[in-house]
Parts: sequence; C-alpha cells; structure tokens
Amino acid sequence: MLLKILKFTCLGPIEKFRNRSSVLMRINLSTPFHDRSFLQIAHTGRNTVWRYVLGILLAITFWFVGYVYVGMPIATAIAPYLPFSRREILSTEIEDKFDPIVVHSSGISYISSHIAFAFLGIGILVAVKLLHRRPMLTLISPDASLRGKRFLLGFSLWFACACLQTLMEFLLHPTVFVWNFQPLNWLVFLPLALLLTPIQTSGEELLFRGYLLQGMGLIVQQPIALIGLVSLPFALVHFNNPEMGRGALWIALTYFLMAVFLTVITLKDNRLELALGVHAANNLFVVLLVNTPDSVLQTPAIVLQQVPTDPRITLAGMLIFTLGFYHLLFGRQRGG
Repeated sequence: MLLKILKFTCLGPIEKFRNRSSVLMRINLSTPFHDRSFLQIAHTGRNTVWRYVLGILLAITFWFVGYVYVGMPIATAIAPYLPFSRREILSTEIEDKFDPIVVHSSGISYISSHIAFAFLGIGILVAVKLLHRRPMLTLISPDASLRGKRFLLGFSLWFACACLQTLMEFLLHPTVFVWNFQPLNWLVFLPLALLLTPIQTSGEELLFRGYLLQGMGLIVQQPIALIGLVSLPFALVHFNNPEMGRGALWIALTYFLMAVFLTVITLKDNRLELALGVHAANNLFVVLLVNTPDSVLQTPAIVLQQVPTDPRITLAGMLIFTLGFYHLLFGRQRGG
C-alpha cells in the first residue's frame, strides 16, 4: 500500500516533466555501462522517482536504527575503557542524596555516530539492489568499478591543501595553536579513526554525491540547478554543528561551497572516488592532526587550535583551495 501511495503522489507529475526533458539526455538503455556518464547510469534498472523517495527514507531509517540500537549500546559499553574519551559528571539529587553519573561523552558521540553511517551505507545498498535492481558500484562509477588511485589522488591532494592552509594560519597566528599530543590517547584513537572516519565520509558521499545526485539528475537537466539542489541538503544536515557558532552565515556558506565542490569534481571526473578521497582527507586531518574546541568531532588531535579562524577567512581559503584543486586536475582538459 505504501508503495502505491508513493507511486501515485510522486510519480505522476514528475513523469510529465521527464517526458518534456531534452532529447540529448535520453539514451539507449542497451548502451554498455562503460559508454554512459555518471548521471546516465541512473537510467538503468528501475528508476522511477518514487523508488528514490522510498530509497532515501530506507537509508535514513537504517541510519537511525544503527545509531540508536547498535551504535549507542556499543559506544556506551566501550567508551569507559578508552583513554581519550572525555569524562563528564552529571549530578542528580534523589531524596537529598548526591548521585554522580559519569558520562564518557566524546567517546560515545564519536563511536555511535560513525557506526550509524555503516548502517546508512547498508540502507543505500538495499535500496540500490532491491528498489533499483542495479549494482551498488554504479553509485561510484558508470562502469561499476572502483579506482583506488583516484581515491588516493583526491585524498593526498586535499590533505596537502589542509596542511598548507593550517601552516599559513600558524604563521599568521602562532599563539592560538597548542601542542595537544598525548601518545596513549592518540595511538588508541588512531585505528578507530582510520576505520570509522572513512565509513562516515563514504556514507555521506554515497548518499549525496551518489544516490541523490543520480536520482536528481533524472528530473533536473540544468547543471547549475542540479548542483545547487544536491549541495543544499548536504549543507543543511551540518547546520546543527557547533561550528556554526563562529558565524552562522559564513560557516553555512563554507559547508555549501564544500558540497558544491564535491559535486562538481564528481560530475567532471565522471566518478565518485575523488570526492570520497577529499572528504576522508578533510575529516581525518581534523580528528587526527588539528582540531578545535568547538568542533563537532571532539578527538585527541595532535594540535589544538584554541581560537578558530575567522569564518570569513575560512570561506575565502576554502574557495581558493577548491579552485586550485580543480585547476590542478582539470585545468589542462579545458585548455586542451
């Protein structure tokens, strides 16, 4: 019954719009995977819009279940044994008796939230396989392949950008950076970060630059509109982060710019690996090397930047480095 309702309410008006779309976007469904673009691959399998609506709901449900029923219990059980987990004491008064409750907030938050993204990925897998009847890897590339070199290229280049930007900030304001390295905490956290952070970033990329981008590409033919519509939800889900307190407008624009950048390089490269690498590098740099007190990711990073950079400078730096990244990888293609 739910499938019929979604099909009736969502499919009808959107199908009329699709029928009027450009002939150039219509492709022969017999075309091999390797001859299609990243967006055209969405035309394979079963691609009606109600399936995408249901698929997103399914992915979110998996994420919620993973967070509440798997991530939180696991994190609560192991956080007290993790040396890097910040301990907070909450007090309650019952019949004039002080009852302290110790909460390992940072460890619980990091582990539970990141485990949830593994379930988000499972939800997307179920949606692609059962609702759309096509390979999961078509969310990464039109030929359903995974190129590790493209991932490493995106990772290494963006990691270098993050290092360069931090070095510039250190030269301008050296006193705001303090040495925070605690060997035991960092070494215990390292394997968790290397495992869980790529799971989190990959889950977001598969959802936004994979599933949502290909789905929206079925009905939105104008490239700028498509990029904007896909980037906006990514920015919105980050608006609850504590970093917004630095300056809501500028940080919101920074999140949106990052989303636009990841979408553009995905479309330009015709694959998702670059975005996967960039996102993983960005978050690993924060959680392992240089973090801030107001970060949503509270981790035992080696260096602590006590005073975050002016959000306007952060936005300008993001713009410069995204343009530089794009030029290094794709500038020659345009010039040729």
